[in-house]
Amino acid sequence: MTRASGYQPLARVRRRMNSHILPGAGLVVACVVAVVNPLEAQGTLVGRGTASVGPVAEWVRLGDGVVQPDLMSSGSVKVESARQWSLPFALIYPFGDRVTVDLAGTYTSGQVTLKDTDAAIGKSTYDLQGLSDLRLRATTHLVGDNVLLTLGATLPTGTTELDREELNALRVLAAPALGLQAPGVGLGAGGTAGLVLARQMGGWAWALAGSYELRGTYSPIAAITAGLPATDYDPGDAVHLSLGTDGLIGQHAMTFSVSTDIFTKDELKVPGGSGGNMSPIAAVQMGPVLGADWQLHIGTTKFRELSFHVSDRYRTKYELNGAEVDGSSGNYLDAGLRSVRPLGRNTDLLAGLQFRHQTGLDVDQTLATASSASGGLTLGLSRVVGVLIVQPYLRGQLGSVDSGGERVNLSGFSGGLAIGARF
Repeated sequence: MTRASGYQPLARVRRRMNSHILPGAGLVVACVVAVVNPLEAQGTLVGRGTASVGPVAEWVRLGDGVVQPDLMSSGSVKVESARQWSLPFALIYPFGDRVTVDLAGTYTSGQVTLKDTDAAIGKSTYDLQGLSDLRLRATTHLVGDNVLLTLGATLPTGTTELDREELNALRVLAAPALGLQAPGVGLGAGGTAGLVLARQMGGWAWALAGSYELRGTYSPIAAITAGLPATDYDPGDAVHLSLGTDGLIGQHAMTFSVSTDIFTKDELKVPGGSGGNMSPIAAVQMGPVLGADWQLHIGTTKFRELSFHVSDRYRTKYELNGAEVDGSSGNYLDAGLRSVRPLGRNTDLLAGLQFRHQTGLDVDQTLATASSASGGLTLGLSRVVGVLIVQPYLRGQLGSVDSGGERVNLSGFSGGLAIGARF
């Protein structure tokens, strides 16, 4: 596969690492479940708060290395491997029987290892660590479980001004082809408002959701523009729409949803406008993202859970300064199997198979837009210890990555410990 070099909007890297649970998509499944079994759904939300933390260590090796163009287009380096540890955390707390508030964030520390030294900075590794923005969301039931309102805010606790080394690290650690946890950097302040409408029709639960996401301006690369004026990045707002359904097929349960994300224009600005205002130097119109998700839960007495899932996302072409950019569309497919088999009263065996295929984007030759195909196996345990649920696990993956005519083998290993508590 041959890729053409071209402008790569910072929005694309940032949006891929965005781990927001968006009301327009994330609440559809929750609302569908509430309609199918409102008593069970209320039992998990009313009167009990939950807290979770899940340290994860990850390592990925890229064969003999992948050539990565230098950030300033002055040369290239060869990326050999990447490693990262993450500490995601979340808190969910109900206020009465109608309002639930949740707070989530993550801290990460990652390192990219090069085959040789990057002459521009005199290092053979890139390091990036920090706290992400904190995401705060409130959900309230307006009409039973049939109408839900969500209000969210992104608290700008993460770093947005990255130096040259950190931005080089971000371009690798946030690459979808590697499948690492989202790096803990900032996306700037923002807010979200969403509405979910749900009802039961023909024995199936249906939910329609929509939300609007407002994003604030920030300075993503002020520290790397030595000798140049600091830039401001104004990401476009986004509209998220979803339609989902859930029902029984014999003794099995199936969930299916479709979604679309629509964006307004992103702008990169520098000082130069009248009165000291910022003047735009590039405008990017991201194309809509279309998605579909399917899950089938098998009804069986031998497993606490046995399910299959498929998720597909198609990113349409974007426009740069009003002109459509060739090679800027791509497809991202994930599929897998998850099983939970009881080993005892308080202990379960967790197992999962994952398959991922991504076409990437032909617009340039970086890891951020590389294509990939990989398969993985996850094994773990889940044990109830008092009010805690403890889940240690190990995961391995094998596959390949192609960043533009250069295909290399990919191997990865990760391990984690998820701990949850109710109070």
